[in-house]
Amino acid sequence: MAWEDRPHYRDHSGQSTNPLRWLVSGSVPVVTVFGVRIRAHSSLIIFILAMLLLDWEKGYTRPVCAFSMALWVLALIVHELAHCLMARHLGGQGDEALLWPAGGLTPPEPPHRAGATFATALAGPAVNLALCVGGAMGVYALTPTAGLHSAAVGAGHVIVSLKPFQGPTPDFSWKWSDPAFYCWWVFLINYRLLLLNLLPIYPLDGGRLLQSALWPMVGHFRSQLIESTAGMAGAVAMGLVSLAMQEYFLAACMIFCCYESYQSRLLLHESMSEDWKDEYDFSSSLFTVEKPRRRRLSRRVIRKARKIAQAEKAARDRIDAILAKVSAGGMTSLTWIERRTLRKTTQEQRRREMEMSRFQ
Repeated sequence: MAWEDRPHYRDHSGQSTNPLRWLVSGSVPVVTVFGVRIRAHSSLIIFILAMLLLDWEKGYTRPVCAFSMALWVLALIVHELAHCLMARHLGGQGDEALLWPAGGLTPPEPPHRAGATFATALAGPAVNLALCVGGAMGVYALTPTAGLHSAAVGAGHVIVSLKPFQGPTPDFSWKWSDPAFYCWWVFLINYRLLLLNLLPIYPLDGGRLLQSALWPMVGHFRSQLIESTAGMAGAVAMGLVSLAMQEYFLAACMIFCCYESYQSRLLLHESMSEDWKDEYDFSSSLFTVEKPRRRRLSRRVIRKARKIAQAEKAARDRIDAILAKVSAGGMTSLTWIERRTLRKTTQEQRRREMEMSRFQ
């Protein structure tokens, strides 16, 4: 039975009010920029509250902590806007973004090509790198060596440190009216986001870069399976290292990445089809039935049609897996990403039904 024929297709049950489930899959709207609806995942809200109340990193004052969290959210918004705008530029879709402390949990939908996926995943870290360079140049130009604590010195200016676990206190005397203070924070936040997102761990951008790089060599399904497996292993390894270094924010991120990688792997196994296996029928060589001559199609047209058919079948398999999950545990068992996928597919199916009804 196809997904559109199942009763779950028209299920309009509300979202779960369970507070524990909200901690895993809840979100709140933030802002809409350039047609991109941005929401904040519950993990981002918990992260902000923890940084404001628990003082994970010593050296913060309350006003500086609040300012850094506001700048962190702004950097996340710019990061995700870069992903969405790049996907649109390449011909895909990017109208939603779900923020968590390290980036976004709902990647945009670029064209179903490895190159487009790679470029879309690279857009966010590229923006962080540009802001890093701008912030470092601002500190170098605006901060004299007077009042220096421990930063390197070059030609009468302060050079920012590239140590990834540097403390949150600037390496120079600062005041709220000092522009170098803001440049330093722009550098520090974007530098940490850049390094974190380059880790080859799902759902970070590094994991998506790894998947798109492996796509041409092993296929789309296998590359996703490798991405989720590498994400689980990498998250466990980095989590242990961060705990040993007492970097609790990084450890919390790795726990969440391990959970997301595990969920992605489960979904891949549920939607597993035979498309990624060899499907050659050798029995046809036993017969010599003559086939009518027909016009030969170009290889480019054949490849394009094959990719479209594979993408459509992969989408159907994914919806079937989601609806099987709904049948077993109800709508409350779905994650935010799964509900979003089901909603979009439902809207597209209804649009096609309305178009077909015009001709009846």
